[in-house]
Amino acid sequence: MKRSCRLLAPACLAAAAAILTPVAEPLRGDDSPDIVTRHAVCRRAATPPVLDGKLDDPCWKQAVPIEKFASFWDKTPREGTRVYLAWDDEALYWAGTMTDAEVRAFGNKRNDHLWNGDVLEFFLKPSAERPEYFEFQGNPNAAVFELAFPKPGHGLKDTHDGPALGTAVAATVDGTLDHPGDADRGWTLEGRIPWTAFASAGGRPRPGDTWKFAVCRYDYGPDGTKPVLMSSAPLSQPSFHRHGDYGSLTFEGPRAAGK
Repeated sequence: MKRSCRLLAPACLAAAAAILTPVAEPLRGDDSPDIVTRHAVCRRAATPPVLDGKLDDPCWKQAVPIEKFASFWDKTPREGTRVYLAWDDEALYWAGTMTDAEVRAFGNKRNDHLWNGDVLEFFLKPSAERPEYFEFQGNPNAAVFELAFPKPGHGLKDTHDGPALGTAVAATVDGTLDHPGDADRGWTLEGRIPWTAFASAGGRPRPGDTWKFAVCRYDYGPDGTKPVLMSSAPLSQPSFHRHGDYGSLTFEGPRAAGK
């Protein structure tokens, strides 16, 4: 069952960035300082966001941006991606703004191979003691990809056979989608993942819990060029499924009024 929502009206990423105050602290790695995100926080949302791809909700203004992305396997920092996370009792919310001069998309159905075009991917491993991990994706078409892996190496031959987890996304494009040769500016993604999606791994976290995570991106350029792969995590190889390399994500409890 497809539960993504499609929104492709052009939007201005600069305006989105202007309303979202960057408050992240630099996060250092042992080998390449300041190019990846080894730890992040997910703040509690007093009100859930409206999925429209605009990122003007209070939870995004209060979120701590994740801005340190790299192709860490060859020690190359990658600019132009900013991701926000929030949560409440019902769901985990994620959003991103991506600078992109050539916005391209592949797939418009649930669990199509979205990575054959521009895509933002979100990987989560709730427990170090349990093998389950999860993958969520959204693309400029507002198509969803969602899979629960019972353990590493146990995916599906046909990703369309994976059970629906309830993920929904909205996307806006600042430029023209799939129009080679013009100058685009980027795209924005906003998504919701219900905690029921993580039922096999224990469900919703408690305040103070820490999960392993990675936010990753395929950024395609002109025809005939290879996509640029990047991740928030210090991946030692160009594979987004190396959860042993993921960063840590701590879920904060409610904040005091005025903070």
